[in-house]
Amino acid sequence: MADPSITPHVSEAGRVLMRDTDQLALAVTDRLFRESPELFDKYGQRGYEKCLQDMRYNVQHLVPAVDMADPSMFTRYIEWLDELLRARNVPTRETLRCLELLRNEVFTRYKRAEVDAINAVLDAGIAVVQPK
Repeated sequence: MADPSITPHVSEAGRVLMRDTDQLALAVTDRLFRESPELFDKYGQRGYEKCLQDMRYNVQHLVPAVDMADPSMFTRYIEWLDELLRARNVPTRETLRCLELLRNEVFTRYKRAEVDAINAVLDAGIAVVQPK
């Protein structure tokens, strides 16, 4: 259960994520493909579109975990996603990089309280796909 003292910040964090889902997904996907142009060679336009779709899903799954201040909701999704993508020959490092880019994007867009609420959940997701 969320700490009542942080509930207003958590709720606002969920709202901004929901509002900005498409913008966040596009920013992360563009940045990923800009910093690694070989991804376009490997996956093509269809891969770019699938990545964009997946980033929307990532943010959509982040929202309730942030709203509930329950990182385990997001980590279960990330574990499932990583397994699914690895089965489709998408390495874990690409999933990890998308989450890192999302974390950076959150940091540059939002107020400190929202950043803290969002990144508490994002960091848990990042931790489950970090190399051991």
